[in-house]
Amino acid sequence: MHLRHRDLYLVLVVVSLVSSPALAAVSLTDTTAVETQPNVTDAATVEAWVDETMADQLERYDVPGATVVLVADGEFVLAKGYGYADVDARRPVVANETVFHIGSTGKLMTWTAVMQGVEDGRLDLDRDVNAYLTDSPVTVPDTYEEPVTLTHLGTHTAGFEDSFAGMLVDTPSELRPLSETLAANQPARVRPPGEFVAYSNYGTGLAGHVVAEQYDTTFTDYVDDRVFTPLGMADTTYAQPLPAHLESRRALGYASQNGAYQAQEPPVWAIAPQGGSLKSTGTDMGRFMLAYLNEGAYDSARILDPETVRAMHQRHVTKAPDVPELNGMAYGFIEMDRNGERIVGHWGDTTYFKSLLALFPDRDVGLFVVYNSPGGAPARFDLLQSFVDRYYPRSETPVVEPPVGAAERAAALAGDYRSLTISESSWERLLGVLTRTYTVDATDDGYLTTTRLGEETRTWVERRPGVYQAVGGDELLVFLGDENGEATHVFFGNFAPASYERVPWYESQDVLYGAVGGGALLLGSMLLVWGGGPVYRRLRGLDAPSDRERAARWLLGVVSLLWLAVLVVFVRAWIEFNAEMASPSLALQVGTLLPYVALVGTVGAVGVTALAWRDGYWGLPARLHYALVTVAALLVAWQLYYLRILAL
Repeated sequence: MHLRHRDLYLVLVVVSLVSSPALAAVSLTDTTAVETQPNVTDAATVEAWVDETMADQLERYDVPGATVVLVADGEFVLAKGYGYADVDARRPVVANETVFHIGSTGKLMTWTAVMQGVEDGRLDLDRDVNAYLTDSPVTVPDTYEEPVTLTHLGTHTAGFEDSFAGMLVDTPSELRPLSETLAANQPARVRPPGEFVAYSNYGTGLAGHVVAEQYDTTFTDYVDDRVFTPLGMADTTYAQPLPAHLESRRALGYASQNGAYQAQEPPVWAIAPQGGSLKSTGTDMGRFMLAYLNEGAYDSARILDPETVRAMHQRHVTKAPDVPELNGMAYGFIEMDRNGERIVGHWGDTTYFKSLLALFPDRDVGLFVVYNSPGGAPARFDLLQSFVDRYYPRSETPVVEPPVGAAERAAALAGDYRSLTISESSWERLLGVLTRTYTVDATDDGYLTTTRLGEETRTWVERRPGVYQAVGGDELLVFLGDENGEATHVFFGNFAPASYERVPWYESQDVLYGAVGGGALLLGSMLLVWGGGPVYRRLRGLDAPSDRERAARWLLGVVSLLWLAVLVVFVRAWIEFNAEMASPSLALQVGTLLPYVALVGTVGAVGVTALAWRDGYWGLPARLHYALVTVAALLVAWQLYYLRILAL
């Protein structure tokens, strides 16, 4: 039985608040039905619906405040704040005043800058990026024959491992030039470029650096001059700390603790093109959406040519050629199609801010939302789905029952699938393995279920072999197989910038939790025996152990203590991940050395175990316990090696 987990802030609930199945089923030839279909340009009804929806969301997802912006046909339909930017001061969110962190939605600024360089003739999407870095300390290693290009960076197919190193610092005074940060924290290339989509913050940072190098400026100055100023985005900035006139309007980020909101200090981001440090208002982001929906122009300003915008919105990466309806990657933009509607955009995450920008190019409609607490993560996608269900309802009846033979096919797909957006060389792998691994199970009647840490279990029904649809929705789950027909990868239709590879049984979540959890219990039992043994012998009047027996217990006792200390250190590091990335604590620095000391001791314990059995140390139960604890130490070492906490 697979282990299940729940997280307070990451609960995905997909509902349709307004749209009626009966309405969706009415023929378009029915004039009455057409007239009763909600109109996205009707500002009054849109506002009433969003008011109702956001009131529900702020309560249901435990969010203090949010901004929603809707544009259509070249105009603002709605730009409105909800809840509070500062709970204690009772300062409300105001769409054209309140400044939010928007996270990786800001990556769209980077790709805008890159495409401006292409239009200027300074950049070529298919040229080796090293050609643009001749005067920079940054160089992409030639791990593979194929070079990394701006096309790979803009579609997240460069093949870098995931890495958070260098992304955060403790204070603005510690910020370094972008080139130095990228050079000092370069991730490994772990797969050939163009092979799979694996979201890369570093890749976006590198693309922004290429722009800066070609224009002999800083990335932030470039975007200020070429994007923000032309569009009139006067309240949008990468500055850390914020200028005083914006600081007074900043939305605070919140965590909910014991039923009360607790304001949190904002992190300091060190790689500006990645987007984490970008702050903006709802109306500024509305101007940005209008420019892209109007083929690169807003009012009298033009930031891109029409053909460039169209090219950026086109699909550039098809993840499963046999399933063209599966969302893939445009250039810089992520495909988010729902209900058959063409949608491109991006979403962004910092610890306490969650944003989403979605463009409907064929409808000339754009939706932006940002929240100031972790509950915004599921809320934004709930809002998007509810919006699509209301204004562009599903035209086909979803599949509800598995076809004949589905049970056997589903059983062959069961297993654990881990994201390719994961570290391969550092302890950061811990975050990816624990939070970016899906367990796929098959039911007896042919459905599939998927579960991962922080998400509710979801159920899927087969549409055709290898292609599944969410029960009650239209999201796809698509499996990719090898030449023998064995599933090797899986893709989630609503999460285009990620690919998940099937892992062998010995890297499964069950083995990880079983080995580490069971190992920790046995190691803890050794501490009890080690510390309680003298008391037990005294109470029972037993003879003192020999020097060899005492030394053996001391050895395994110290080894057990070391391994348990390592586990505690890295569990804490996982919980305090952002802080440890900005500035590793003394505990983490020591913790990175302890596994090697513990491993040496474990090897010694293996030899002592053999001596204990040869020479008859203690009684049989004690020898068995000693051997089991030694095996537990080996299992823990194996799993920590898999997590790259122990790197050999």
